[in-house]
Amino acid sequence: MLVTYSDSSSESDHDNMSSINPAPKRRAEVELPDRNSQKPPPLPSTFHSLYTAAARTSTTDDPTLHAGRIRQVPHVVGNWPTHIYLEWYPSPIDVALLEDIIKQVSVNINPEGTAHPKKVLIHDFLRSDLGALLPLHISLSAPLVLRTEQKKLFEESLIARLKQLRVSTFTVNVVGLDWVSNHDATRFFLVLRLSMPAGDELNVLLNACNTSAREFRLTQLYVVPAEADVSADQGELLRISDHSSAFHISVAWTLQKPTEEAARQLSSVIVHQCRGLEMRFDTLKLKMGNTVLDISLEKSDEDRRSPTAGKDPDWAGLKT
Repeated sequence: MLVTYSDSSSESDHDNMSSINPAPKRRAEVELPDRNSQKPPPLPSTFHSLYTAAARTSTTDDPTLHAGRIRQVPHVVGNWPTHIYLEWYPSPIDVALLEDIIKQVSVNINPEGTAHPKKVLIHDFLRSDLGALLPLHISLSAPLVLRTEQKKLFEESLIARLKQLRVSTFTVNVVGLDWVSNHDATRFFLVLRLSMPAGDELNVLLNACNTSAREFRLTQLYVVPAEADVSADQGELLRISDHSSAFHISVAWTLQKPTEEAARQLSSVIVHQCRGLEMRFDTLKLKMGNTVLDISLEKSDEDRRSPTAGKDPDWAGLKT
């Protein structure tokens, strides 16, 4: 908490001291320390997990508090909403680019511009209500619900599979822009489509997350019915299917279904603008309720060549 002190007492004390002991002349400007010579160290990536949960503004589901959104998983005492994902903090330059793209989409999606009486309202994921920058993410699980007694077992299951796979840090690029809907078509998302990483890490991670979900008989992400019917005891890790076309990062959303014309417009110059975006991932995040576990990926060959390399991944993660 910041405390405001009275200016009058400090100023008068300073004046009194100056009258009794006049300040000596500054000898040389070079003797002053350079304020830019010692920059504060960067925050660790796990710092953001400490404040990942938003404050609850109501004890019941109230869509009016969330721009008309309805909670996908109703809150039940003893149940823990769970999500596995990769987190990306866009740079200020990336944020400016995304804001410009969203602005263009917002204008183009309305036939007569933003003044149209039936204009489609687009809400971005880039900033909080107070204007603070927010992280974006790639989902690697469906919305899951764990019981209290399952939390530790699920965590251990996922970490064991990741240790076995030894997935390295990796980079992906944006290859397109698209509109997608949720499963019941009540919300529509403007998303960045992603490239397949060099080592197919996204599919490998998805397979591990789905295998753990299947072990606890929970919903799997991006699977066809034939895959969903396979039980966990038929093999720890099944043949990895290619779901590269499904991976995405949501940057905005709307409650109204975009027209086909609006969707076609995304394939023009706007798509070309976002293709320069690139993101690197080194941590998988497991969120259970308001607790986030950070699970570090293996260091890639590129990381090992860097001066900061040399530490083994912390598979135990960081509980917050």
